[in-house]
Amino acid sequence: MRQASAQLIAFLAARTPCHMGDLFTVQLLDGTAWRWTAYDRSLVVGGQTWLCARDGAPLVSRNRFAVRNTVEVPELELRLAAQDALLSNLKRQIHNGLFDGARIELDRAFMPVPGDTSLGAVLLFNGRQSNAVIDAEGVTLTAKGDNVLMNQQAPRNLYQTTCLHTFCDAGCALSESAFALGGNAGAGSTAGNVTWGVIPTNPALYTLGKLTMLDGAAAGQICTVRLATNTGLSLTYPLYNAPSAGDAFTVVQGCDRNMTTCQNTYNNLQHFRGYPFVPQAEFGV
Repeated sequence: MRQASAQLIAFLAARTPCHMGDLFTVQLLDGTAWRWTAYDRSLVVGGQTWLCARDGAPLVSRNRFAVRNTVEVPELELRLAAQDALLSNLKRQIHNGLFDGARIELDRAFMPVPGDTSLGAVLLFNGRQSNAVIDAEGVTLTAKGDNVLMNQQAPRNLYQTTCLHTFCDAGCALSESAFALGGNAGAGSTAGNVTWGVIPTNPALYTLGKLTMLDGAAAGQICTVRLATNTGLSLTYPLYNAPSAGDAFTVVQGCDRNMTTCQNTYNNLQHFRGYPFVPQAEFGV
């Protein structure tokens, strides 16, 4: 049952014509809250301001919204139409993980006349960021209810030949800083291929690694390295902006999560979490 003020309940019961405005709140992991509205003007509800597009917010719309009185996971799909310059390039920040772990809330304000929010708002949805699809015109966000945490495979860990850990995560126990290299982009770098300013001793170690641009047009952008050779770093997905010669970056070594790599390259076999000796299903008894 949704909570609403007594005044709003009485107003809706009277079936008086009204105006409605959707209010979207995005709360990041660091506690920062962004409030946007799809209404044609900014709205103040409960002392908080939800900005509209003409006041600096992205043009937000709700494409899909589903809540059912079952154990099915509710979903909310938002569309943010944003220029690259909006909010310090919002699309690039989302690409780099800004909304990872964020909570998204949808409220609806009912107004007797446009802008009159004295009746308050009703909470329609509150969930966690699930997926983001970025294209030339903006970002499509999908948020899911908290019961999505129950959608887990059992058993949680599968028997597989490769390691279950991600390189340098808590289970791997290696320090990312110990395998990071600072460098500068060389001449001829493009959005999809960053050449070495100075070729490292063993560039192949950075295949499947992580590249982070530190300055220049692509500053702050992070990409996975598909292949590292003497000529440069070929990226799985291109940067939004091509780096210029001299732009600084850091690149972390990669790992294919095989036992031989864990043992011979990183001497970390004690933390290997793969099962390369499990027999094939055809040989099971």
